[in-house]
Amino acid sequence: MWIAAIAVIGKQNNPLYIKTLGKNGDDLKFHHIVHTSLDVVQELTSKKESTQADKYLGQLYPTEEYKVYGYITNTRIKFILIVDYDSRAKEADLKQFFTKFHELYADTVCNPFYTFDENITSQKFEERVTELVSSGVPS
Repeated sequence: MWIAAIAVIGKQNNPLYIKTLGKNGDDLKFHHIVHTSLDVVQELTSKKESTQADKYLGQLYPTEEYKVYGYITNTRIKFILIVDYDSRAKEADLKQFFTKFHELYADTVCNPFYTFDENITSQKFEERVTELVSSGVPS
């Protein structure tokens, strides 16, 4: 599995959804990596013009075991993707993954019973994320 974890972070940098995948079960470690990446996201987004069309932020930083990538929506919701360091995923593959993940997120928040900027607890979202990851980019 090439993805170790994926997170959705709210406007106020509050975690809305964090999913760890595969054999990497150290949740606290991934929470720390996600939290640390928010500083890099803030730095990158303060430099970019607010009208910039590309929401993909690219690689935020590497760790010894993982690479961390970012994406930001027009509503300032952040997606953080943590992949295995030796993953051979290409930039185009990562952009495509983020675009599909953004579509899943949009479908979920359009639910009239979802309160914006609260934790995502939808079972359907969980299933669709698992499906997206399993059909994703080969490592």
